Amino acid sequence: MRTKNIGFPTRVLYILVATVSLAILASIVACALGPTPTPVPTATPTPPVKPAGYARQELLVESDWLAQHLGDANLRILDVRSLDKYQAGHIANAVSGPIAEVSIRPDPSKPVTNELQSREKIEAWLGGLGISNNTRVIIYDEGRSTSATRVFWTLEYYGHAGKVSILNGGYTKWEKEGREITRAVPRLEQAKFSASVNESMLATKDYLLNNLRKEGVQIVDARSPKEHSGEDVRAARGGRIPGAVNVDWTTNYTSGDAPVFKPPQELDNLYTSVGLSKEKTAVAYCQSGMRSSNDYFVLRLLGYSDVRNYDGSWEEWGNDPNTPIEK
Repeated sequence: MRTKNIGFPTRVLYILVATVSLAILASIVACALGPTPTPVPTATPTPPVKPAGYARQELLVESDWLAQHLGDANLRILDVRSLDKYQAGHIANAVSGPIAEVSIRPDPSKPVTNELQSREKIEAWLGGLGISNNTRVIIYDEGRSTSATRVFWTLEYYGHAGKVSILNGGYTKWEKEGREITRAVPRLEQAKFSASVNESMLATKDYLLNNLRKEGVQIVDARSPKEHSGEDVRAARGGRIPGAVNVDWTTNYTSGDAPVFKPPQELDNLYTSVGLSKEKTAVAYCQSGMRSSNDYFVLRLLGYSDVRNYDGSWEEWGNDPNTPIEK
């Protein structure tokens, strides 16, 4: 049988009819099934915000870290409490280096300039404790004290900056956490320490007299508010160095049975609230350069790059009738 030949227009018509029919059929099916759901994009989880640390976090170590590094070969743990406290119990592998070995108590009958030991004394002291220029030193005291910060400043002044840290919470926190305490004294080998003085970390009376009220220099009084105002007099005169702001060293710590340094933002707010700026030189002072070393350390911890400790402090300034004061 012969197949009828369909012409071109007729074939086009068939195709159009088939296409329309399929479209209608698809529409009917879609209506029956309901609308196609819109794809929901997969949300990328937001990582938790990590609290900002101290600008110079390496200057402060926690007890967890120290517990894991007690046996490090190039680490020296320095207990700057009194010798009798050290002998009663101390952190394993710690050596005794009492604050009395570092800070000279001045003769009241003589003019006070500073309480720093000589370069030669510091070299012999550190070398005898097995500390060389390459040794990392971790210092601790009771915890809420000025001994560790004073030794910290002394080591920085004598060229060990970048290799010395303080144990947050000191011995009090370590003991409260139930960590290892011993009476064993580690065996020491003599080391060689060569000091190099960094004068930019020390303020003298002349330095302050030449920089009073200068825009780029800010003075921080680490004493109590009553000393700062002149109500509590501990020298021939009471009062403060002109232009000084007051940040009592005790406010650097938390409260409780085992105080530690306050969190970074709290400390930063504490110092900026009195007008301090990281863009300027900061000079800390107190009565004898001890309490001011605590403010010095905190300022370094917060990232203030140009910080000095006035070692002579109010013992020198307040007893000199020629220095200006405010009340």
